[in-house]
Amino acid sequence: MPVILCVDDELILLRGLKEQLKLAFGQEYRVEAADSAELALSIIEEYNRAGVPIPVVISDQVMPGIRGDEFLIRTQKTNPDTRKIMLTGQASADSVGNALNNAKLYRYLSKPWDSRDLILTVQEAIRSFEADRSLFELNRKLEDALLYNRDSGLPNLEYLRRVLEERELRGEDSVLALVRIESTSLTTKHFGVSLYKDLLRKFLDSMNSMLGKIADIFHVYEDEVAILSKVSEERFLPHLIAFKILLRSDYLTTEGISFRINTTIATANGCKDLYYKARLALVRASQDKSEDFAGGILEYSEKMDEQDLYQININLGKRLNNAIHSGNIVPYFQGIVDNSTGKVEKFECLARIVEDGKVYAPASFIYLAKSTGMLRMITPILFEKVLKTFSRSEYGFSVNLSETELESGSFPKWVASRLAHHKIEPARVTFEILETMSLRENPDHFKVISGLKEIGCSIAIDDFGVEHSNFSRLLEIQPDFIKIDGKFIQSLGKNRTAFILTSAITELAHRIGAKVVAEFVGTREEFEAVRSLGIEFSQGYYIMEPRSEIPSSTIKIID
Repeated sequence: MPVILCVDDELILLRGLKEQLKLAFGQEYRVEAADSAELALSIIEEYNRAGVPIPVVISDQVMPGIRGDEFLIRTQKTNPDTRKIMLTGQASADSVGNALNNAKLYRYLSKPWDSRDLILTVQEAIRSFEADRSLFELNRKLEDALLYNRDSGLPNLEYLRRVLEERELRGEDSVLALVRIESTSLTTKHFGVSLYKDLLRKFLDSMNSMLGKIADIFHVYEDEVAILSKVSEERFLPHLIAFKILLRSDYLTTEGISFRINTTIATANGCKDLYYKARLALVRASQDKSEDFAGGILEYSEKMDEQDLYQININLGKRLNNAIHSGNIVPYFQGIVDNSTGKVEKFECLARIVEDGKVYAPASFIYLAKSTGMLRMITPILFEKVLKTFSRSEYGFSVNLSETELESGSFPKWVASRLAHHKIEPARVTFEILETMSLRENPDHFKVISGLKEIGCSIAIDDFGVEHSNFSRLLEIQPDFIKIDGKFIQSLGKNRTAFILTSAITELAHRIGAKVVAEFVGTREEFEAVRSLGIEFSQGYYIMEPRSEIPSSTIKIID
């Protein structure tokens, strides 16, 4: 049972305070009393050890020994979320100010107190404490959905990326192995996904039994596992080779059928860019089936870097440069359906490179555009083509924003001038904040966002629930739309937690006045699940695939 703690050296007042609080809150909260700050600190320590929450502490200021403001400051260090109330008739302005600044004082009440005012203050303090706890728990669940593979329950690529970043910041060398299961597609094709997942679980169990004590295991892709050693390379590699030998000689059995698991394994060691290096070695190992490398495990070398990635990036860089100067950066349009009418009401505009009849998605060129500085040239080209397209229609449309646009204080004025030139109402335009963008690094980004809203455009948070798209971002941006990340939408029918989280995000968005868009809606079942949650819009391949032109006739999903 959560605890309300009262602290006062005047025993008569302390008993009266405790009785009032017990009458008001005694059925749901334990009310504790202490006649000194020293005793109160020991009570807090005891409940903290037991894991019992303390929503509210009420303390007198003038007490022998430790004063009230000093006591509340100490409490702040161990219980920062506890709401702290000072109840006294003799506190100086300095004491109150000290508690406000250093203990995050929630309220100050004078003696003698008004009973009704006291109870209302404690009720509000409890409500504030519980609201923060609920947000923390929801954030934790969102974090779990982001950091763990939903099938195996193991930490995923995002978790691995964070661990490696922390180790790199500490300058800590590591050994990373990547294991690719080469028989995944054939097993799935001939025996189905369900059997493959059962086989994968047994494979991961076998790996954990052999390597779990000396390494952390990450399920990074459906057919790929990362193993991050907790011991030296000299100790780790023999165990890894032994696991490889076991796979060659042993079989895993499921549904009465025995399978030999074929794998490719590569390693990298060091501190910087460890996953990238191991991935490059894994690609090389997959290409070289002779397995002349030691123990059938290929180790990364710098030659792979020089021969492969640099040349690949040079070729891609030339392609990007040619596309920009020849105007081959073009918009593709994906419809967004109004779930209440079933009609496509607006479109998201997506950048593509078209070259020799091939279409390249942003994943193949955006990272190079950032590193070369050419990203600033893409948005003006794309936006101008988008405006020409929608000047001939009445649809609404959305465009992604990057850091480059947000770093330009004049961007809202430029947008306003181009909209006026094409005679397009700003209310038809939504700018989407990409999930990978951190706005905290540059407060001026918020001025650009505010400027876009002032001219009448809307703001959407893209892929809510991953990367930097969290609850603090809602407070910072005050968006008009929240686009729920596809990981949650695609799991609605299979994962109860995904359904609960999607429902909670939707309710939260509606409470702050934002409308919700469900991304990656790929099936009729997902579409109906999204509609049942009261989500206003849907986007995904079930609605329509991205096209080079907006359709001339109305697209309707439901009658």
